[in-house]
Amino acid sequence: MVRVTGNFTSEAPLSETVSKAISAAFEAGWADPKKVSQASQRAKILQGHALEALATGLGIRVDQMEIVGESELATYLCIAGFLDSTTHLSVGAIDRGKIRAFTRTHENHSIIPVDSNGHLQIETISADSLLTLQIVNGETGIVQDIEALKPKAERVVLDATYSGPRIGLGENWDGAIFSAHSWGGPTGLTIMAIANSQQWRYPLPHIAPIRTPGGYSLPLLLGAAVALENFKEDNAKLDSLNHYLRTKVSTSIPSAIIVGQGSKTLSNFQTIVIPGTISEMLVRELEAHAISVDAGSACSPADLAPSHVLAAMGLPTEGSLRITLRQDHNEADIDALVQALVEVCRNF
Repeated sequence: MVRVTGNFTSEAPLSETVSKAISAAFEAGWADPKKVSQASQRAKILQGHALEALATGLGIRVDQMEIVGESELATYLCIAGFLDSTTHLSVGAIDRGKIRAFTRTHENHSIIPVDSNGHLQIETISADSLLTLQIVNGETGIVQDIEALKPKAERVVLDATYSGPRIGLGENWDGAIFSAHSWGGPTGLTIMAIANSQQWRYPLPHIAPIRTPGGYSLPLLLGAAVALENFKEDNAKLDSLNHYLRTKVSTSIPSAIIVGQGSKTLSNFQTIVIPGTISEMLVRELEAHAISVDAGSACSPADLAPSHVLAAMGLPTEGSLRITLRQDHNEADIDALVQALVEVCRNF
């Protein structure tokens, strides 16, 4: 098996600092914070510090925040808590698959189309609706103008699972969803934020007044907090790398489509489409060159499902590759990626 030396996928190992924090937490924070033993009290203190660090880093209050151990459950809870049978639900055509799947269960809904640049068509949003608004698309990096879009709906749930702390929620939001993975934290932990609890109700069967089922990993919470406290990105470097990548691909493979060229984008994410190629074969051939990339839809990559995002933008879905750029990448890494891609494309 060829060892991967160039990792441009969305997955990366946890940093040493975060790994050590999680390991230490398994030793010190194993007790249930809700109990009264000394070990539980220590765990409760650790939990409190982690919640404060997360709230500060994300620009929200601790009392607005809930921790959910299952990411898609958090998505469901946050949206469903604002809905009743009469509420109109507006969902973007490029939203995550789980959000679009939930939408189909709500009869009173509409799908908001996007233009060729991946921007939601603002005039199609119903003024009386609950709008789920993805801040940054994790496949293309396209950033929505959330301040222009928020006033177009009665209520807004912001999907910050890819943007994380990079873009603030601003004012006038009702719900939000964060993923610790977006700032280098562990998977298996999602943060749900509710701006005003009086406007939201817990949508699952319950007896006590709760906002989540509870039951998440305290060590993962501590790891997420440590990752956020240590999260730093050189935006200028990432912008430069993304520009370099786009230029190299355009020069080396003139037929390639650089997705998001006409949009404001987050430089971490870049999708390219190479007409006449097959995504799965590109991925496998690049692996043979020790280069690892993603393909298919960002929210359902397991079976390389065609990208609903590219389809909504009117772009080809076959021959697409998703590239994730990180702080530790450099121009030499991109040179190796593009060189390998050129060689692979000769087989088509």
